[in-house]
Amino acid sequence: MSCSQHSSFSSVSDTDCSLSSIILEKFKDVNLDVGQSANCRIDYKNTLVLLCAKCNIILGDSLGVCGEYADLNSVICLKVTEDVMVKGDQKPSLEGPLATCIYSSLQCSGCFSVVGGVLQATPPHLSAVRDYFLLQKDRINCYHIMNSTMVDGSTLNFEQKSIGEEISKLKQELESEMKRLELLKDLLCRGH
Repeated sequence: MSCSQHSSFSSVSDTDCSLSSIILEKFKDVNLDVGQSANCRIDYKNTLVLLCAKCNIILGDSLGVCGEYADLNSVICLKVTEDVMVKGDQKPSLEGPLATCIYSSLQCSGCFSVVGGVLQATPPHLSAVRDYFLLQKDRINCYHIMNSTMVDGSTLNFEQKSIGEEISKLKQELESEMKRLELLKDLLCRGH
């Protein structure tokens, strides 16, 4: 995932640098999911920790982010920490981009502020984000482990790159390598 920044990072104190080390060590202790290969390497130093903007409780991290939904100004998360509570009451939305949806609010367990929502019933055009955790970007801060810096979540871009572009680029690279191998084969055949 690529997270780009639209504004400058703010400096964080030296005590937060030690916090970086602690968080990095905890990430290294996390077991990989069953579906992941043992050879999978994750660059934990580039991980962002998602925090409540009001009380700095950890809500999740960029390893659980699968994109963003720009119309809702929200980060789409596959998983969040236990400090994110799903409020039991389901509410209908009658206006705006969530018109005709039924959702539950996500609440921070530290300060009890609403930090996002989970869509339970949606029209077809929103079915791709149903049952995912949507954290509102303006209600989170992001702590960048490598730089020991904190930035407002609304200044970051969590959009995923199109896999089609990556496959096309890989195909071009493979075709180029194939031509090189064919030339090498021709040179070797002429030598004998």
